[in-house]
Amino acid sequence: MDEMKKWTLYLTFLVAGFATGIGTIGLFPQFWLEYGITGLVIHLGFLALFTYVAIIEAERVMKSGYYFVELYKKILRKPAMITVILVLIAIFLSYYAANTMLILLAPVVGTGALGRLIAKIIMLAIVFVILTRAKEKTFSIMAIGSMILVIAVVITTIAFWTRIPPTAAFLGMAKHMAMSRQHVSLAMIKLAAERALYGVGLGFAFYLMLGSFMNERFNHKLIIGTGVFIQFIIGVLSTITIIYAIAPATPAELLKYVYGGEEGAIQLMGELPKILAHYPGLLLLIVLSIFFAGVTSILPTAEVGLQILESSMGVNRNKAAMYLIAISLAIGIPDSVPSLAEALLKAVSISIFFTALYELYPVVSKEVSKVTGIRPTTAKIVASALTAAFLIPSGLYAIYSNFKAGDLYVLSALLAVILVLFGFFGNSLFVRKAPE
Repeated sequence: MDEMKKWTLYLTFLVAGFATGIGTIGLFPQFWLEYGITGLVIHLGFLALFTYVAIIEAERVMKSGYYFVELYKKILRKPAMITVILVLIAIFLSYYAANTMLILLAPVVGTGALGRLIAKIIMLAIVFVILTRAKEKTFSIMAIGSMILVIAVVITTIAFWTRIPPTAAFLGMAKHMAMSRQHVSLAMIKLAAERALYGVGLGFAFYLMLGSFMNERFNHKLIIGTGVFIQFIIGVLSTITIIYAIAPATPAELLKYVYGGEEGAIQLMGELPKILAHYPGLLLLIVLSIFFAGVTSILPTAEVGLQILESSMGVNRNKAAMYLIAISLAIGIPDSVPSLAEALLKAVSISIFFTALYELYPVVSKEVSKVTGIRPTTAKIVASALTAAFLIPSGLYAIYSNFKAGDLYVLSALLAVILVLFGFFGNSLFVRKAPE
């Protein structure tokens, strides 16, 4: 295999691993079973739209000739936007590192504040070692981890399908839910779009970083499109796995999972050891699949944060990695308290609707068009407009809903508002430099 084909394969799996988070395994099946084939078709429409947006973002940076951080600082004059994305990455790493490692350590350390802190420290230490020691091989390690994830998911699905004998009635109910045709509702459209947004992974500047790494020799459409498609296939396989995983329990457990929202999904994951008590091998397989789904999302996200720090502060890779892990851990000590961790995660979930807009900004920017000499096509403008038409009202509604919910959700909404406003209006706090 020549060097170009090898790196095309690596980058494709890198995209697949980044896009495939724990939510693909735990939440996508829930959405599909709740809204049936109608919801799935709408989800695919949004998935195609957001994948196209990811492609044009990577292409825009690639053709600009600028590194993505420098593009925001020197051409767009919007350093606050990239700073907000960095903050979200640090908060995300703090939360996700704990949850990913707890998949393995929860039986030993528990899921309380101390257990979350221990799990977080271990996972962040692993991330630090990979980012600093692997150096030029970091992308290869991420890609190989994603390949392992895909293999693990396929093996897990086949193992559950062949080893667990569900009743015909149970399978019939699950199949009916998955293939049901339902009336289209605003709730269905909103959730289908949100699952697609998280499925592609917009809002963390990953595709901007990818565009900085690639040149004209890479087929960015093939790399990103195939990567997201693999993520979707993993979601389909995970749905089969979840159905069979619940089969040893009662149909009531399936209904509790499908209609229980995120809390229902979390509760099911906690009950799997009891449900699969007679299938320890299968339990280990599904645990490993979920763990690798977490790791393959953490590493690329951390790489984006590292590169933002490295470029913004003018430090070497090791120092940037140290700063990123230190910031994530500083946030992670107080947010090891489960309630505070949930509040900060909600702040990230709200803010992503707006950081996805920040990410989209270079595509429609006149400044970038002047640099590249290429104006966005009608298709790109329409895709950008449709994406913004979803992101803005969804983000505002998320802020309103969290304020209305009260308690710590007010903190989530308030933090999100501060970050979003800083991204839009905080650029004057940075020293302006003339574009080079």
